[in-house]
Amino acid sequence: MIHDLDEAAVLKRLHEPSPRAFFLLFYTTHCTQCKIARARIERVIQKGTFEVDFFTCNLDVAPKVSEYFGIRSVPVCMTYNQKGEQQRVEYALKSEAVYESMVLGVNTQKGDPKSRLLGF
Repeated sequence: MIHDLDEAAVLKRLHEPSPRAFFLLFYTTHCTQCKIARARIERVIQKGTFEVDFFTCNLDVAPKVSEYFGIRSVPVCMTYNQKGEQQRVEYALKSEAVYESMVLGVNTQKGDPKSRLLGF
């Protein structure tokens, strides 16, 4: 399940320790590619059990987040490990396999993501 975060919640999540890794999708309301990216991420979530929290943030109502990251185009996906360290950033619409690879890269329960054939 994907949870939508407001500006304050995103900044809080980035600066306060959490025991779980997380995946962030930044989007805007009228972006068609953002809607496709979200659907692909939802399919990845349905495929398996992950020890990862999934979040979205609407940059139309979160200008400080855009400024903080220097985001100029959407969609943007980021992953953070359980230590709160950024692991990967992907700009633009990507394949489902890329999103799955991002999740597996921070998922503590699935082992080494390089051990799977991801189709790219």
